[in-house]
Amino acid sequence: MIRSFYIIAICLPLNLLSQEINIHNKITYENHLEDLIKKYQTIELTNYGISGWRIQIAFASKKSKITEQKIKFINRFPNIIPIYLTYDAPYYKLRIGNFRTKLKAEAIKYKIENYYPGAYLVPEKLPIIDLTY
Repeated sequence: MIRSFYIIAICLPLNLLSQEINIHNKITYENHLEDLIKKYQTIELTNYGISGWRIQIAFASKKSKITEQKIKFINRFPNIIPIYLTYDAPYYKLRIGNFRTKLKAEAIKYKIENYYPGAYLVPEKLPIIDLTY
């Protein structure tokens, strides 16, 4: 009994001392990294992304028809990604790309206009995580 008391009496201060040491550890960042993190959080919270463009290539009231269009597009243009299939009542919409500028979106639209003459540009809020630089 006394032996276990001595073991606890010796280990308890060591445990408290180690916790006190851990409290004083502070994460340090490179210069201006905290400012970038705050800026990123502000953009994500206020705008849910940044302004950009996508190309709408098709829409239909039945999901099966828009899924066929999606498969055809993937077979014709496997390098153009990402592809978004969304539902905005009463239509399913097929949109492609995450373009930061209208000029880049126009360039892709020009490449696909023989197959999708009704394609048009749509302004969109793009999630930062989906962008490629």
